[in-house]
Amino acid sequence: MQRKLKRVLLVDDDANHIQERLIKKHGFAENIDKVWNGIEALEYLNRCVAQHDPLPEIIFLDLNMPKMDGWAFLEKYSQLGVEVKKKIELIILTSSINPDDAERASRNPEVKGYKNKFLDKQQLEEILKLMPT
Repeated sequence: MQRKLKRVLLVDDDANHIQERLIKKHGFAENIDKVWNGIEALEYLNRCVAQHDPLPEIIFLDLNMPKMDGWAFLEKYSQLGVEVKKKIELIILTSSINPDDAERASRNPEVKGYKNKFLDKQQLEEILKLMPT
């Protein structure tokens, strides 16, 4: 990969860390932060803002998680300030094969992409091409 992002956030309850390993393997990002559900993701973003820490350039969001799933996270995420959201590309990364999920995601202005697990090098390169430079 020619370009490497500075920071990504994985919001996923995958205990095997498969996505994290794939992102590292393909040199997609310098830093990978991981949280287990939507509640932790919101806490992470609020902490970044409060402490003036760098925000992730991309959030990879799973849909099916305990405590707060991806859809509930998106509702709360939409309430964050524009200054925060304009710095982040949000991509749903799911194992769902339900076409209703893809349709619902396409109607959400916060969602910039919808990918099925598991990311490969080609998909990561396509995502990089969509990123602002």
